[in-house]
Amino acid sequence: MNRRDLVSGLFWLGISIFVCIESIRSEIGTFHVPGPGFLPFWAAVILGTFSIILVATSSLKKGSQAKIRDLWRNSEWKKVIWALCALFLYLLALPRIGYLIATLGLMVFLLSIIERSKVWIQGLSAFAIALASYVIFFILLDIKLPKGIFGF
Repeated sequence: MNRRDLVSGLFWLGISIFVCIESIRSEIGTFHVPGPGFLPFWAAVILGTFSIILVATSSLKKGSQAKIRDLWRNSEWKKVIWALCALFLYLLALPRIGYLIATLGLMVFLLSIIERSKVWIQGLSAFAIALASYVIFFILLDIKLPKGIFGF
């Protein structure tokens, strides 16, 4: 049994139960007419599900316990730092150059640091991701996105 996973799973299960209760108090609503507690409730349900899975797997697992240093072995910290810097720059660029261009630039960069592949595959994938997110958020959900310098 991995005691760390068991304790952290129980902790997050407690948090998810608390958020579910508070979400119910603030009215969940329905799928067609969501209330203020709708998103927190379903996010807490998902968190609780993952917490239960973690508790169950850590309880059933026998044998060796992983040491902390083993968890961080073979981690690529440079990629994490580059991704965080890219997200910060995206935050700054978003209102200035607009959603589509900023998201396209972010996706090209993130796809290039995740795995080295052909440039045209990265560009096409980034374009598809940016366009799909634009369609989902702006067209289907009618969420106002920053237009930027080009007006879209």
